[in-house]
Amino acid sequence: MIKISFIKESLLYTVGNALPILASVILLPFYANYLNAANYVALSFYIGISLLFQILFSFSFEQYYGVVYTEVKDSLDKVKLLNGSIFIYLIIQGLIIISLSFIIGNPLLQIIFQEEDIPVVFYPYGFLSVFTGFLNALYKVSVSTYIYSQKPKTFFLSNFINFLSTITISLAGLFLFPDSLIGPIYGRLFSGVIIVVLNYGLLRKYIEWKFEWVFIKEFISKSWALFVYAIVMWVIGNIDRYFLKSYIDVDQLASYDLIMKCFIGIEFIQNGLSMAIISKVFDTWKQSGKVGFSITANRYFNVYILSTVFAILIFIFVIPFFIQLIIYNEKYYTAFELIGIIGSSYILRSIIYPYHFALLYSKKTVNSLQINLITTILQVILFYFLIPIYGLVSAILISIFVRLLTVLLLHFYTITITHENQVNYIKWYAIPLSVSGLYVLLFYFSRNNYTLNSVYQIIIFIIISVFAYKDEIKNLLKKID
Repeated sequence: MIKISFIKESLLYTVGNALPILASVILLPFYANYLNAANYVALSFYIGISLLFQILFSFSFEQYYGVVYTEVKDSLDKVKLLNGSIFIYLIIQGLIIISLSFIIGNPLLQIIFQEEDIPVVFYPYGFLSVFTGFLNALYKVSVSTYIYSQKPKTFFLSNFINFLSTITISLAGLFLFPDSLIGPIYGRLFSGVIIVVLNYGLLRKYIEWKFEWVFIKEFISKSWALFVYAIVMWVIGNIDRYFLKSYIDVDQLASYDLIMKCFIGIEFIQNGLSMAIISKVFDTWKQSGKVGFSITANRYFNVYILSTVFAILIFIFVIPFFIQLIIYNEKYYTAFELIGIIGSSYILRSIIYPYHFALLYSKKTVNSLQINLITTILQVILFYFLIPIYGLVSAILISIFVRLLTVLLLHFYTITITHENQVNYIKWYAIPLSVSGLYVLLFYFSRNNYTLNSVYQIIIFIIISVFAYKDEIKNLLKKID
């Protein structure tokens, strides 16, 4: 039975993890209303560059941190040495990457962005985006320590301050320098400085500034696959716009990008809730001495999949009203009919997390990488051939197909290495697949009725969920009586 304390911790982790993207969502209408389409699209690419370099700077250490921390958490001295070694290494690595960006940054962006209507350059905003990525990498690794040491309040506080500083500085700059990227770029930069300094203050008692190569060697040997996986995820989340910029006009690209930026909120909800359960699942596997989809572990996964799918359905219903409420330029309304099929891909994404956890804990990250690398290469190939012919819709449908293929490949591989497989396929697969498939059908037969379609989907979801969880509902009603 899930405890109340777990629900409270989950809420802190989920909300805390969602705050950075909530800041982005809050800022979106100001960007859309105060920037022209060209500057809006350029800002989108700058943010993407920052996220890419954040991955390069962190080398995905924050993803593997929980595995090593679980092994040494009983010794405070080892924890302090672990933290110190990580930060020393990341700072040195960061300085090297920043230096290289000075050499190759400008000519590389000149090659990629040859369109005159998209003003993306390396100096100054490109470089500032790179440095912001460095600060955010240090920040992400530092907050990982709060997750695995199970300090949800500190985790929330750190994210809240980041949220507040990002909004305050960005809006001040936007109002002082309208229709300019000064506010958005410097807002992200200065909030990064603030949050890194804050986290150092919070963690100074848990950091010993000594370098232990044993830790770093394990991180590099295990994290390189997670690093490449993160690059792959960046490609999945961004590469479509690099193809689309050459085949659709900047206004249409801005409209599509706005919808995709809103959906990043769903990613953060998924990631935040996964952070809330990951330490619980890892502890379950550690206590049992084996990795598997047991009844105990599946309780967490079932709640996760059900919650995230429901959140996506509500999100799809609300987002058109939200955009119309806060953005007055109607050019951003043209992509509303695409919201359902865009959401389908994110619904399928919910199924990936249990398999990712199992492979991560089993230290088989290379296998996870191989699957995602294969599907991503396929996605890029399909983008290359189909986007020039069929345009924007083809990019979305390709993403759905590739996401489904990824789920199936992960499933068939993971069940061969786990010791238990007591998965309830109705809870894991029937609910997400039925909802996703119906969105695609409704797009082709009733795409203009997107609001009514969302209502139908929520009703169908509730009916299927009640059937799937009828035993749990009966037990809950008995306890209430």
